Order: sequence, then C-alpha cells, then structure tokens
Amino acid sequence: MIPRLHTAKACNPCNPCAAKKGCNPCNPCAAKKACNPCNPCAAKKACNPCNPCAAKGCNPCNPCGAGPAVEISAAEAEAAYICLKPEMKKAYRKAGLRQVRGYAGWLRVNATAYQSATHGGRYVNNYANSLGDYRYKKFEKAGTLPFGSVLAKDSFAVRPDGKLGIGPLFIMEKMKKGFNKGSGDWRYSMVMPNGKVAGMTKGKGMNMKFCAVCHAGVAPEQDHILLVPEDYRKKF
Repeated sequence: MIPRLHTAKACNPCNPCAAKKGCNPCNPCAAKKACNPCNPCAAKKACNPCNPCAAKGCNPCNPCGAGPAVEISAAEAEAAYICLKPEMKKAYRKAGLRQVRGYAGWLRVNATAYQSATHGGRYVNNYANSLGDYRYKKFEKAGTLPFGSVLAKDSFAVRPDGKLGIGPLFIMEKMKKGFNKGSGDWRYSMVMPNGKVAGMTKGKGMNMKFCAVCHAGVAPEQDHILLVPEDYRKKF
C-alpha cells in the first residue's frame, strides 16, 4: 500500500511547522533526540543522513538517512518534488558552490522524479549545465562531455509513514584533462540537506572515492555517467 505523502499529523514538506513533536524532516528544530535529517547533530551514535561519518558501515552515498525504500507512483513522485523543490534549492544554496548555482534552471533530462537504488532508494532528478547538456541529453550516444560540464542530481526520501525529507545534492564536474585519470577527470561533490559540503574530490571532507568507484563501472563507454532509466527519460 502506498503511503500518503501528506496527512494532518505527518510532516508536510511545504509547512515546516506541520509536526512539532514528531520527526519532521522539514524542521531542523523539530526533534533534538529523534531522527532529524536537517540537523547533523541530531544523532551522534546513530547513522545520521547529514553526517556520513556518524556510523561505521554507513555508505556516504546513501548516507543511511533514506531508510527503507518506499515506492510511490511517478505522478506522486513528481508532485512531491514540486512541493519540496523550493526548500531544496534554499538548502543547497547555503553551500555557496559556484558550479551548481541556479542548477534547477538547467536542462532536466528526466521526465519525472525517479527512485535510484544507487542513491539509497531516494527519488532523484538529473540536471546538466549549458556546457554539457547538448551531449548529456543524448544518453548512450552522449560521448565524452567537455571540460566545464556540470551534472547535478538532487534527491529526496519518502519514508514508510509518508513523510518526505530532503536528501543530498550529488555533483559531477568535468575538470581539465589530467585532474584525475581514475575518475575520467570528473570531480565529485556532495552537499548535505543542511547546506554543508560533505566532501569533494581532492578537496576538504570526504574524498568521494565511493562515487568514483561506482561510476567507474560504466567507463569509458559512458564517460563515467550513470544514465537515467529509459522509462523516466525526457524525449528530445
């Protein structure tokens, strides 16, 4: 049975004050001791989605915060995304990363938000900036994207109780030749729901090697790019 995304008692992603006592993914102050994906200090011992280092065995690409993967229809996923999008943009903007500024206005190559097993069962969307979108939208025929191309994948989670929570923003930026041969010269970054940069290839925080290793599975044929499933692609 598909959970309801919005109920009177559950968290309403468009209303941060919807749930004061429960775990409210839209309100960082909602629960100090319980799970709060917007508060990296919420749980030191448990696996906290805003703190990939909180628990051993936690996969930072998941960071364990999405919980059980809940399936909803494409229409419900898109409605949820439209509702959450303003809050997502506001959250990610706090990171101050120039390369993804205004990413929501870039070309989106998926028709609706879709569930990604490689991103913790979260629902994701794929965007490409103007330097790489003309190739990226060709999917298998994209070839090698040029220097300066940036791909952004925002995410959100649907919990078993129907609550929604913003997930990380995953970023791939094509650097100059020789930047990192093992990653096809892609620089990986991840912005958490609280606006903090969790890590960046050859930068501070996590080294993002887990992303590079995963994407290497489709190299060199797909230039390290994991493609949108065919059922969710836009037609160009």
